[in-house]
Amino acid sequence: MADIRKRKKKLEDDLDLLEEDFEDRISSAQKRVLGPLQPINLIKENPFKAVGTSVLVGIALGLMGREKSTEENTSAIDDSHKEKLFDLLFNEVKRVAARKAATYLSEFIDERISRGK
Repeated sequence: MADIRKRKKKLEDDLDLLEEDFEDRISSAQKRVLGPLQPINLIKENPFKAVGTSVLVGIALGLMGREKSTEENTSAIDDSHKEKLFDLLFNEVKRVAARKAATYLSEFIDERISRGK
């Protein structure tokens, strides 16, 4: 009976090692493949460029979203509900993007200040 317990313990230990090795391989592969594509890394490396780009994109999208056609539509009620929903969603996305950019910029500035001290 003790021999079976030893074998079981050894198999469990081997399984744990294999699982850890497998998890390490997966995480390293993810870092290699997705690392350069992660926007957080790009923003941390170039914070001012990221903020400038987000501001320009926000302005461009804001100007595009504000354009209204001069023609009046007969089904104005249905279209107005869709436009209001789209405008609300669009404004929320812009607000979240601006908040994220400001957060990354403030973190970058705080990090630079703390390194300088």
